[in-house]
Amino acid sequence: MAESSVHGAILRESSGDRPNRTTQNPHPPPSLKRSSSPRDFLSSLPDAAIHRIFSFLPLRDAVKTGVLSKRWRSTWTTTTDLVFDGQIGTLGFPSLVDSVLSQCTSPTVKKFHLTDFRYDEPDRPKVDLWLRFVAGRPVEELHLRPSFFSPVKYELPQFLYSLSWLGRLEVSLCCFSLGGIIRWPCLKTLVIEYSEFSDDILEGIFSGSPVLESVQFRGCKGVKNIIIDSTSVKELVLNDHWFSNPDRIWAPHLQSLRVLGRWYHDSMFRLDDVSSLVEAELVFSIRIRTGTLVSDKKRMCCDLVKGFFEKLHGVPTITVGGWCLQILSLLELEGLPSPFFKCQNLILHGPVSQWDFPGIAYLLKNSQCLEKLDIVLTDLPLQLDLFEESAERFNFDEGDFLPSRKENFDFLVKHLKRVEIIGFGANSFGSKHLFALIKFLLGEALVLEKLIIKTELPTCKGQKCHDAAVLSKLLGTSRNVLRYQRASKNAEVIFDYPFE
Repeated sequence: MAESSVHGAILRESSGDRPNRTTQNPHPPPSLKRSSSPRDFLSSLPDAAIHRIFSFLPLRDAVKTGVLSKRWRSTWTTTTDLVFDGQIGTLGFPSLVDSVLSQCTSPTVKKFHLTDFRYDEPDRPKVDLWLRFVAGRPVEELHLRPSFFSPVKYELPQFLYSLSWLGRLEVSLCCFSLGGIIRWPCLKTLVIEYSEFSDDILEGIFSGSPVLESVQFRGCKGVKNIIIDSTSVKELVLNDHWFSNPDRIWAPHLQSLRVLGRWYHDSMFRLDDVSSLVEAELVFSIRIRTGTLVSDKKRMCCDLVKGFFEKLHGVPTITVGGWCLQILSLLELEGLPSPFFKCQNLILHGPVSQWDFPGIAYLLKNSQCLEKLDIVLTDLPLQLDLFEESAERFNFDEGDFLPSRKENFDFLVKHLKRVEIIGFGANSFGSKHLFALIKFLLGEALVLEKLIIKTELPTCKGQKCHDAAVLSKLLGTSRNVLRYQRASKNAEVIFDYPFE
């Protein structure tokens, strides 16, 4: 209240209330007199402010700030953020690192990054020496990412397995070896990409990291089972994996699982115990080795996706990508029995075309508690070669497909309250299957409160493209949707277009 009162007083101030400047003391108090010599404001900044400025600068530029002020000539040597990027001035990268570390006097390090540098086996002693520098100080965040042009992987030295202050660790193109006990008592986030490690090392990581919360693996090899019995690990992200003959994921305390990227069919896993999940994201695709019969491909993909959803039946929030939607389309058209889901929030990524339309129906009819549906429209349909044997089944009338299955949507019409459809550009809303879906939802959802259609427009030279064709298409979308009948008296249709 005090603050608003002050603001009100300022706003109500009129010219008649202002003091007569001619009667004021023309001589300012001594404390406000100008100094006879210019003041060096940069030198007077506290160390915390200077280090804050350094944190936004590449390390090369932080070193150059010595020309700005006498005090800054040495202040950079106490910086706590040491970020070395090999892409910035690659020719002198080793010399730069050596020079900076030899002059660095900070007793602690918040960030230590070595990224995009070419690593070869003769470089090992030097890289080990750099890492020993940071291992001798309390370091909070460590990134070690050699470039993809490195001929060999870097084997992590044993002293890195015991860093008491480390809170975040990201490594890429590295090898793990278990020669001692892993002890990361403060580690909360672990990211490992394109590296090699075993089940034993994975077990050692989880047992030696008592507060670990988030784990991300990408393109890794050597693991057969992902077993997480830690109660602290809440998030697991798997992206572009080539695990050697993986078997299963057993993580009874895990709350979030994200499976992303492109996988080979023989590198996929099965879900064992993931009974505590509250959110799951399945935005991945499967590549099947050449020479496999189409019938075998279809069977393997259907079994995989069906197995996933059987384990996710109790998850409240599920995100499904375009490839999974198309596999679910096969299951729907073949009339295979499907489990019911307790999903309350469903997020779909796809174009809403003939290839994923039945898959959307599959999820909607089996979601017993669905209250919120989000659809993120992707650019182009992804017609799979798996549909060759079933192509005729996809020649259905989009206007009749959902109404003909109307009796299967009892759960949907009684619970669905909010629908949000997000597109990128006016062309995203050109699908006749999308309009059929919107018409069905508006006409059947009895408790629907809001249906939001939102678009992001492309930019031209930093400005949104608002040409006549774009405006005409979006206006056509609005007219089509507003014609549809609404089963809910409270249903509100909102068009969120970025027009100024």
